Amino acid sequence: MNAGILGMAGVTDFGLTGLMTLIAFGIVSVPFYRGMRLCVRAHAATRRIPRSQLQRAVASESGERAESLAVLMVRVLSKSLRESDGNPTEFVLDATKQYVMNEYDVHYSRPISMYANLLPPLGLLGTSIGMLMLLLSMHYANETLELAALALTLTKTIFALISFAVLEAIKIHLHGRLLACLDDAISLHRAGEGERRRTPLAARAAPAAG
Repeated sequence: MNAGILGMAGVTDFGLTGLMTLIAFGIVSVPFYRGMRLCVRAHAATRRIPRSQLQRAVASESGERAESLAVLMVRVLSKSLRESDGNPTEFVLDATKQYVMNEYDVHYSRPISMYANLLPPLGLLGTSIGMLMLLLSMHYANETLELAALALTLTKTIFALISFAVLEAIKIHLHGRLLACLDDAISLHRAGEGERRRTPLAARAAPAAG
């Protein structure tokens, strides 16, 4: 009876299998797409900035929402050092770095992980639904329904696992970019600190040489 209904509807083995594959891909693609959008934004936020632009950012008080985290680092560090009440420079530097990393974690890393962590349960859900359909196909002795069940079981699990792995791999890459752009900001700070230390020494050495 079930085979007759599918035949009357004009559903072929290939058509139903393709339909189940598209459904599986569509369900998995929603969290994957949202996660990839965040990855693109995080990639822009962790871009490395030339030292000349970082130096200009130190003098600028206004910041853009889409600015690089390296710019945010130097701006917050400069402001924190001006307002610090005798706190050691290394303490302020470490606190600023933790602040910027927390901003990255809240706006990018955690949301990407949330979308990525949705994918394995969706794959498992597809496997469970596919197994249920497979049992029904065995009960009705319907080969078309059996192929559709296998297609849903396999494709949704494969799509979910590949998407999860891609998002996690990109997140690892983005973390490396974050550390690199923060290192640029820290090196700029240390270079400026070294110049400030050399200036008084040069000023004291000039009269002695005269």
